[in-house]
Amino acid sequence: MLLCLLLMASGASGVSPISSTPAQSLPLEYEVKAAFLYQFSKFVEWPVNAFNASPNTIYIGVVDGGPMASALQAIEGKEAKGRQVVVKRFKGLKDLEFCHILFIGSGMEGRLAEILDQLKGASTLTVSDIDGFARRGGMINLITVEDKVQFEINVDAAERAKLQISSHLLRLARIVSGGR
Repeated sequence: MLLCLLLMASGASGVSPISSTPAQSLPLEYEVKAAFLYQFSKFVEWPVNAFNASPNTIYIGVVDGGPMASALQAIEGKEAKGRQVVVKRFKGLKDLEFCHILFIGSGMEGRLAEILDQLKGASTLTVSDIDGFARRGGMINLITVEDKVQFEINVDAAERAKLQISSHLLRLARIVSGGR
């Protein structure tokens, strides 16, 4: 079922476009992207010490996420790999603290290099929909192709953060390289 959601959203089977009607308060695109973040938490292995502070919690953070911050409310409190999902919202870099997954909103594009530098050495899975994010050193870039959300993965960046991404997830992604 989990893999099915990723397959459908990645365009591997026929699904409805991600556009939304004006009556919806939150664009479906962000609901789909929030679901992707939740699913990523099930297909990534973190080093054991990444859970020292809170062994029963997986933190998903968003910095300047715009609509994504609201969309992530739908996954807060869910369980992933036996851990409760807690969503952290950050307004800027000075407030940024450790989280297992960090979504970097497009409003932070001008500070992307600074954010990625700040996260060096941390086992944080970085995700964004900023154009070229994975090629610039981020780990997972959510892209829209023909109205469907797909993703690119920079395996080298994930390995530098001591993260192991499941082969099931890698098969669904476009593998890219580049960055820091």
